[in-house]
Amino acid sequence: MTLADSQPASARNRAAAWLRVYLGYAPGVGKTYAMLQEARDLRRRGTDVVVGWVETYDRPHTEDAVADLEVVLPRAIIYHGTFVKEMDLDAVIARRPQVVLVDELAHTNVPGARNLKRYQDVLELQGSGINVISTLNIHHLTSLQHTVQLLTGVTVTETLPDWVLDAADEVEMIDQLPEALQRRLRHGNIQPRDQIERALDGFFRLDTLTALRELTLRRMVDHTERKQEAYERGSVPSLSDETVLVCVPANELAQLLVRRGVHLAQRLRARLVALHIVQPGQSHGHHEAMKALELARALGAEVETRSAARVPEAIVSSVSELGATQIVLGEPTGSWISELLGGSVVRHVLRHTQNIDVHVVRRPSQ
Repeated sequence: MTLADSQPASARNRAAAWLRVYLGYAPGVGKTYAMLQEARDLRRRGTDVVVGWVETYDRPHTEDAVADLEVVLPRAIIYHGTFVKEMDLDAVIARRPQVVLVDELAHTNVPGARNLKRYQDVLELQGSGINVISTLNIHHLTSLQHTVQLLTGVTVTETLPDWVLDAADEVEMIDQLPEALQRRLRHGNIQPRDQIERALDGFFRLDTLTALRELTLRRMVDHTERKQEAYERGSVPSLSDETVLVCVPANELAQLLVRRGVHLAQRLRARLVALHIVQPGQSHGHHEAMKALELARALGAEVETRSAARVPEAIVSSVSELGATQIVLGEPTGSWISELLGGSVVRHVLRHTQNIDVHVVRRPSQ
């Protein structure tokens, strides 16, 4: 852990100024636009609000939203012979607005700025009694870097310590369906047109966006629960007596089953366990299973990996050992002849368990 990642005493005992964060699961969901719209609403109600830093990325709607707001001019810093603009922290503090907008909370400042990271600038603003509204994408959180790399194949260079988001007074998720975000991308509203196809094959793949959205939704649930616990002065929300066991297969259904299990556990306020059975010599589907287990771990599940020659029997024994009351399975992948000769996992589990609900998830239609 670096010095920048540790939580300073000033953050724990700062002034009463608040931090509000618009959280997204990917670029282009509308975080900055929502922040600007809130600023315009605040100004109409008489609040003194200024723009400390906003990235418009030449998006027309974003540029229109910032056009009539007061902007504190950025500071130019010479870096490798080039002028680079950063938020002018001293100028914002001298202006002393009630609220300042500071886009991209995870940003790393250029060398020569007073602070290494933008979130440290935000802490200074709060310490000066200035309220802050900021934005963040889920993939910048330090704790999720390994998961994000597995899901997207991208190594994120700018990260934010989790405690910064946890300490925020308000977090609001800006959401839209992954399919809608892909449409925005295809229309040229997120990235330059010559980068669209590459983005659709990489970070903006439908399964990747869906997984990142699930991570963000889970984070929102955690943040809400922590705030509720703090409001109730330390009382911890009790779990039910249910345990949801997700049987993670070595195929393309793996992540879908994990997400279904997460939804079921959230509804039941249940313990969640992701189980993967590794067969001797197994290689097919290993990557899909490992990505799903990493996703499950990031979404708060316990993860169990066990070795066994026979998957159905291993699942049944695990059901008893783990105290599962709900089981999530994928539909059989073999033909009816192979099921007749060798049996299926679903039928074996149904036949050898009692008083347990079994949820069979079908493959998405093509």
